[in-house]
Amino acid sequence: MPLDISILLVAIFLGAVLQVGVGIGFSIVAGPPMMVLLGTSVAVPILLMLNTLVSAVAFDWHIWMTEKKTIKTAIMGCLLGVALGLVVYPYLSEQIVLGLTAMLLLVGVLTTLIPLRSMVGTSGFAAISGLSGVATVWAATPGPLMVFGLIATGRSAQETRRLVQPIALVAYGVALLLHSLVDGGGFAQAPGVWAFATATLVGSFLGRVIGPLLPQHLIKNAIRVISILACYALFRRVYLVS
Repeated sequence: MPLDISILLVAIFLGAVLQVGVGIGFSIVAGPPMMVLLGTSVAVPILLMLNTLVSAVAFDWHIWMTEKKTIKTAIMGCLLGVALGLVVYPYLSEQIVLGLTAMLLLVGVLTTLIPLRSMVGTSGFAAISGLSGVATVWAATPGPLMVFGLIATGRSAQETRRLVQPIALVAYGVALLLHSLVDGGGFAQAPGVWAFATATLVGSFLGRVIGPLLPQHLIKNAIRVISILACYALFRRVYLVS
């Protein structure tokens, strides 16, 4: 097996464990090496497909039944953001797209450091969901934005970890469908897609096992650290393609 494929498989596996266990992490861990080794145009649809698999495995029917209103608000915001992102995307360079996504993530990290709870109401949460949908289309990295929005509404880290999955499932699934309709050639250009999917599923099921065992503060701090790493990776990508 080529070294670059082995690196991608490890990154995909670890990203899936984090995504299900913590609530975010897949695109942040797997995205940068995939974009470097495969190119952005090929990596984004692959990331969307694998993220859809992760969210499907992590889907929790109990949280869906008890938090329908919040989930529906987030999904509607995401879908509007996905549509807006697709409209704007052709007019922006790759540097601008990645730079704006990185700035949104950085702002999200800073909001978690403010010692106030329940700052965001329904309208504010819907707006954050919309930005998450934009980031889904632009860089396949919506997780941190949605998580920050849920935390800002006063949800605990464990609740956020579970709540974000059904929202992400719809957002990623719709974005994947739209990307496939616009340009379905990305999958054909990527080597090892089935191996990527297998690593994703194995990591996702492991994440389901360890997720409930993680303490609240560990999950929240992991979200911050992963998001800062995502900002760095996106800004570095901007530098490399400029």
